[in-house]
Order: sequence, then C-alpha cells, then structure tokens
Amino acid sequence: MKYVLFIAFITLITASSSQAIPEYAGQTKQGCKICHLSEAGGELSDKGIEYAASGYEWPPAGGYRVIGPMKQYVRFFIGALHIISAFMWFGTILYVHIILRPGYALRGLPKGEIVLGLVSMAVVGITGLLLTISKIRSPDVLMESTWGVLLSTKIIFYVIMVSSALFVVVFIGPKLKKGTRKADLPKGGVFDPVTLSACDGKEGRPAHIAYKDKVYDVSGLKLWRNGVHMKHSSGFDLTDMLAKAPHGEEKLEGLKIAGSFNSALAPPKSFQQKAFYFIAYMNLTIVFMVLFVIAYWRWGL
Repeated sequence: MKYVLFIAFITLITASSSQAIPEYAGQTKQGCKICHLSEAGGELSDKGIEYAASGYEWPPAGGYRVIGPMKQYVRFFIGALHIISAFMWFGTILYVHIILRPGYALRGLPKGEIVLGLVSMAVVGITGLLLTISKIRSPDVLMESTWGVLLSTKIIFYVIMVSSALFVVVFIGPKLKKGTRKADLPKGGVFDPVTLSACDGKEGRPAHIAYKDKVYDVSGLKLWRNGVHMKHSSGFDLTDMLAKAPHGEEKLEGLKIAGSFNSALAPPKSFQQKAFYFIAYMNLTIVFMVLFVIAYWRWGL
C-alpha cells in the first residue's frame, strides 16, 4: 500500500535535483560543480547532497556519508527494494480505493491485501530508515533545511498511514467480520446490500451478485469458485463493474434469479464501517499529499 508514497523517499533522497543558487556558491566559496554534476546546476553530486543534508553548512558537519564502492552497491540494492515495496503499497491503496472501492471490504479485510500491505509497510520502513541513516548524522538536519523538513513531512505521513492501517487490521477488521449477516433469503425475496453481502460463496454460503434490480445466483459456477471471479467478489452490486468488463450482461442470461435488489434498503453504517471508510479515504488523500511533497522536493528546490 504506497504506490509512490515513498517512491521517492529514496529516489529523491538519492538523486535530488536542485537549482544552482548563487548564494550557496558565495557561502561555500566553491564553484557550482562542487555540489552539482554540471556547471549549469541541476542534479546534485555526493558533496551537494552532503551539503544539503548538513543543513547547508560548509564544510558539511554531517549529512551524506560518502562510502566505498561495495557499500554503494548495498545502498543501491536497499534503495531498489525500498522503491519496489513503495510501489506495491501505493499500488494496492490506489487499486483498492479507486477501482474496487472500500465497500468491498466492509464484511472483512481480505487476507491477501492484509499480508501485502503489512509486508510492504515493513520493508518501506526498514529500508527507509537505513537509507536515511546513510545520509544524515544529526537529527537537527531534519528541521534546519528545506530538504530535511520535506523528509520529515514524509516520515510523519508514513507513521500516520502505518498507525491507521494497524488500527484497521487489529480493531476494525475483526469487528467488520463479526457484523456479517447470515446468508438467509430475505422476506419477499428483496435483497438489500447487507443481506446480499452475506451471500459471498464462502464456507458453504451461496454466491449471489446483483445487477441493476436483480440478484443472480452464481453458486457452483467454475468462474465463481469460492465466490470470486477475477477480482470481483460475490455479495455485491456489480452493475458498475460489469460496465467496465470485457463482456456484457449477456453472460447473466440463463443464470438463476435469486430475487430482486433494492439499494435504497441499505441500513445506516455501523461505527466500525464509518471508521473504516474514514481511514480508507484519509490514507488515499495522504497518498496524493505525499506525491505533492515529492514533486515539490524534486522540482521545487
């Protein structure tokens, strides 16, 4: 869950781009190429990153640690692992929150997403810590320069997202599962979103899906094994999803109709469901905020 949340926590940490500021040249009494790879400015050299990490003190009091070739390769590997895990984390957040929508997890968090999210967060945190330690020697740098403040901002966002994710997994998720209704045929054969959600095709329960105003029984179909078809789960209204599918509603012809569907009968959300929605969209917002911070770091400094 961090498509690019810390996609640059290292991409930008390791290859931050900055303008050649005359004031810095005057302060250091050095030429532009001391801190940049080119006389015209632009991408920073190792010394330039060290200068920024030290809070723009010359000579740098701490900051970027120049290390040998072998250790450089180790840091490159850690950085690559950091970016990959960041993409996996953010990619999961964007896919789940924008494509599937948080409602698909209202009856319990899927184990696959939980494992992927926790592993990605752990790897991002560990590799990010190692990369940060390799660049700064004093925590004062985090508050005494724009470079450090932006890094601190991303770290704060990371802590918020991890804390909220753990809260959902430990406290909210189990309660969502307990709140699942039994898969009983509703009176009058009219399903609402709650009664439909119980028909998820798992643990012997029937697998039903809603399309427009009808509920179809997909139990026993090979393409709906365990109530799941591709990334679509039974127990939901798939009217919008089917419009994006490579096939049309003709695939529903011949299926047994279990009843009718009325989304207006949806009961008010429980406290756990409201908390889940709030945290889900909060983290989605943070994802875009981090991307903005990264963009500012990359092109604004």
